Amino acid sequence: MSGATVHRLLRPGRVTFFVKQGEESDVAAEVARLSWLSSVSFGCPTVVDAGPGWMLTTELPGRDASEPWALHERDLVLDAFADAFLALHALDASACPFPTRYPAHAVSTSLVVTHGDFCCPNVLIDPSSLTFTGVLDVGWLGVGDAYIDVATTVMTLEGDLNPQYGGAPAAAQVLARVGADRSDPRIADYLDFYREH
Repeated sequence: MSGATVHRLLRPGRVTFFVKQGEESDVAAEVARLSWLSSVSFGCPTVVDAGPGWMLTTELPGRDASEPWALHERDLVLDAFADAFLALHALDASACPFPTRYPAHAVSTSLVVTHGDFCCPNVLIDPSSLTFTGVLDVGWLGVGDAYIDVATTVMTLEGDLNPQYGGAPAAAQVLARVGADRSDPRIADYLDFYREH
């Protein structure tokens, strides 16, 4: 979520790789989570090699949701974003070995596999089919309250980070699709924790 550098290794006519470098513990956490996501066939970069403070991954196809999209595509991109949210939360939480880094909340209900930083740059969309292809930056992935990802969804869509979608109505569209309540107090609490870390 912070402090890492990413380099794209372009090789004309050959597979594109990415090298990510950062704090050793952060990179190790992401390597483990990418490996688990791959094992359950959820779209994410494949780890090719890794060492202390670095990892080499394949390129995940698609464009991230924060990139510019044509006006007529934006509602479908938001739908794909919501589909990624629902697909991740539909994974078997009992099979996920990672706890969330977020604190437990007094009103948490059922636990799901959360991304931890579910925002537009971390969700990739196929530009042809406008369906999601997978997720990036999964170092905070873990079993936790679904509203962890609701909170970062609100942050990425309501503010000025991704104005092409129109702000609050875009967040409302996604929250309606995933069955979340914008007035839930957990949203503010989880965003406070996110911003502090």
